[in-house]
Amino acid sequence: MFRITDAHYGQTGSIYQCQECGFRQCNGLEQVLNFYEQLEDKDYEASRAERAIQARRILQTVSVYRPSGRLLDIGAGSGILVEEAQKLGYIAQGIEPSKWLCDKAIERELSVHHGTLPHMNINPPYDVITLIDVIEHVSNPMELLRNIHQLMTKESIGIVVTPDVGSLTARLMGYRWWHYRIAHIGYFNQKTLNLALVNANLRLLFVLRPKWYFSMPYLIKRINIYLPRLFHLPVFKWMEHITIPLNLFDSILVVFTKE
Repeated sequence: MFRITDAHYGQTGSIYQCQECGFRQCNGLEQVLNFYEQLEDKDYEASRAERAIQARRILQTVSVYRPSGRLLDIGAGSGILVEEAQKLGYIAQGIEPSKWLCDKAIERELSVHHGTLPHMNINPPYDVITLIDVIEHVSNPMELLRNIHQLMTKESIGIVVTPDVGSLTARLMGYRWWHYRIAHIGYFNQKTLNLALVNANLRLLFVLRPKWYFSMPYLIKRINIYLPRLFHLPVFKWMEHITIPLNLFDSILVVFTKE
């Protein structure tokens, strides 16, 4: 259930909501790092081509502010964003808790270090720091953001992408929303994410709604989870070569700098 491509939607730990700011968190899931260290996800690697498109789109957002320099991708997986950043001329490296995913990155001769922050091979400062679909997985997001603050200069740019629990899609889907998963511990909306940045002495620059890219078979299999078996859509071999862009406006991409 901690795989990146896990599809057990609607299953979570007990979610508590702060009465002051509205942040939602599974407070009972504190010791999850071991699950990520043991994680293997072949379906994630199979979707590398589609995920690379998304990585390029994110880097296009970065390049407006920092078209070159040193880049660190936190929660780098098998190095998809690191690889795309190198193609664009960045000096890019990543950090990833899964040994299996790190090995996949190393097979591609990508600089992805095994572990979490702080890490002995991470040498600040960095011009760009990316945190793509990671902050919702950690039990102490404030500690992570403060660690990121220490890796930046006043000129550095950071990007966080995370599901938006306050989005219309999330509210319409209720507990069946695809981002309600065991692996997701913290549930942000725009207000609580901005509050977290402020408390980490980081300053929000702007917010976007990122687009995702899926192979047609991958997307159909996800749609079938919500359909009765009688109405399941078929998957054919020829569909593997079709990539579908999708934006349900239920994720937030924030660009920030050091205060």
